[in-house]
Amino acid sequence: MTARLFPPRLLLVLEDEQVTLMHLKGATYPPTGTLLRTVPLPRGTCSGGQPQQKAALGDLIGDLVVELNLMGAEVVAALPAAACTLRVVEWPYDDWPEQPDLALRELNPDLGLPFPMTQTYITLGPLPSRDPSRPPTSLVAIGQRAMIQAWVEVFSIAALDLVCLEPAQVVTLRALDPLIAAAPAGELMVLLELRGDSADLLLVRDGIPEFSRRVTAGAMSIEREVRTCLAFWQRRDPSMTSVRVLVYGPAQDCAKVSDTLSPTPSWSVEIVDPLQQRWLSIVGTESDPDPSAADAVGGASLVRMCGLAAGDLSR
Repeated sequence: MTARLFPPRLLLVLEDEQVTLMHLKGATYPPTGTLLRTVPLPRGTCSGGQPQQKAALGDLIGDLVVELNLMGAEVVAALPAAACTLRVVEWPYDDWPEQPDLALRELNPDLGLPFPMTQTYITLGPLPSRDPSRPPTSLVAIGQRAMIQAWVEVFSIAALDLVCLEPAQVVTLRALDPLIAAAPAGELMVLLELRGDSADLLLVRDGIPEFSRRVTAGAMSIEREVRTCLAFWQRRDPSMTSVRVLVYGPAQDCAKVSDTLSPTPSWSVEIVDPLQQRWLSIVGTESDPDPSAADAVGGASLVRMCGLAAGDLSR
């Protein structure tokens, strides 16, 4: 009876190559988790954010839950980054619309999507700006309906109670919000997610994502791309006074990129470690006494896990 009244809360970060999961305990802050695991996926199971082998993937996730004794868990999951597209929309109104999803579909702006808006699920959230002259602005995450439904089927096969699917980009920004919100006026933040053979670069100014780009992996290539993007932005925004680069991803790659992007008086570089930032606490249990499993979880997955936990606690 207790298991039905108080089901365990399971957070999952989905990626093409792996699944990271954690049992969220209680409602404390910082969030506390146990049983943190990253499990590699067989080649071809998921590609481009799309589950290619739904039955195999559902069975794998379901078996993991049984192995960790988390049967009956309620699941909150972050979709692979490739499953959603991020856009920023400025509204032609004096305030945010009461029904932003409906308003966006009625306006039907050209968002440069490879599929019609009628075939999508949309998540919108307001983006407050320090600039009073800027119109009401929203962050929009868009996923193709068929792909989202495929993930819902995966969790049905796994026999899990899926509470929420969130875009990877949204949970990442939520996790980094303490740093973004604390940025002084005039500072440009560069979010640099290292992903093995590539890196995702996002420029954030006054809390608003302004420019994104995928760049070639390798410390020297990333340095060139970052400096090129910053030179472009400096010409566009001469009021920029400083730059703060936040690097996250595999630890060794982060160290190389951080060393290459040598700081200057107006330029700082730091590696984001959610555990050192105390955004997340990992504790051991009788069945899993060693919380050092967090060391094996990649930086980007851990950042997204923090964003999932923060969002779940705020519900």
